[in-house]
Amino acid sequence: MIAVVTGASGFIGQTLVRRLLTDGHEVRCLVRPSGGGAPPEARRYVVRFDEPRSLLDCQALEQADVVFHLAASTKAVRAETFMAANVMPTRHLLGALTARRLTPRFVFVSSQAAAGPASSPRRPIDEDDIPRPVEAYGRSKLEAERVVESFGDRVPATVVRPCATFGPRDRDFLTLFRLAARGIVLYPGTAKHWLSVLHVDDVVQGLIAASRSERAICRTYFLAPSDPVQWRTIGENIAAAVGRRVRHVDLYGPLVHTASTAGEWLGRLTHTASIANRSKAELSRHPFWVCSATRARRELAFQESRSLPEGLRDTYYWYRQSGWMRGSRRTGTAVA
Repeated sequence: MIAVVTGASGFIGQTLVRRLLTDGHEVRCLVRPSGGGAPPEARRYVVRFDEPRSLLDCQALEQADVVFHLAASTKAVRAETFMAANVMPTRHLLGALTARRLTPRFVFVSSQAAAGPASSPRRPIDEDDIPRPVEAYGRSKLEAERVVESFGDRVPATVVRPCATFGPRDRDFLTLFRLAARGIVLYPGTAKHWLSVLHVDDVVQGLIAASRSERAICRTYFLAPSDPVQWRTIGENIAAAVGRRVRHVDLYGPLVHTASTAGEWLGRLTHTASIANRSKAELSRHPFWVCSATRARRELAFQESRSLPEGLRDTYYWYRQSGWMRGSRRTGTAVA
């Protein structure tokens, strides 16, 4: 199988590429001129997603069996930047496939943020619910989903919405592990909030299953575990993985929102995107980021392969072996 992957330098993208290579497939990575690299076994093609001609001339798409579109921006200085980074490349990539009369399976990796939060941990959102994104990133991903749907009569496509994801190479959860190693876990007013969270290997397995299923064409799927958890439970399991007694500190909500607003304005002044912004603050304001993967379980035979404690222990071990934790050293087995 020939697989084309965008966003191959990202957290989930790297894991997907390595899995495809391990399974013996040819992998072609589309990267921006200023983008990151790809695993050495994969072929790297430089493209400009904002220039349709670049994709029309890209040889990586020839004879491709599947295109996994993961390239996206998760933080930005301005809301319109999300649209430029997440919607326009999707339209141009599908436009190039259509213009060249190519019909590979197209798997668009969206986000739970495109659907919005649930009303209760006992009523997770599913694919039949009307999407109600609450911030700019989620709105841009939903708009990109609609672009994918508009090409549905020409390109066999599937939309996949992973829930929150952790695992090797993830830098967001890394912050929590580093804090735990210092004896503290901070929550931005979310300690009692509920969420669905999956190990990256399970997300990748779901993406591959979607690419292989004829039933998945013109369908949307959430990827999530059977049961949601509270952030406090995640913090406790991280502390257990690190082997430290920690102090759990849930920050005062209004303080978080004030800091996020200040961080966003600072980002605009310095032209740099910060994780402290109003979009992130809006996400944290909603207490139930839970979704149901019932459809994926029924139609794709999807299931998580490990428990949350097991996944967090494996992630901590990878951080240690890779030298991502202070005082740890990189070893030759860290990139597996």
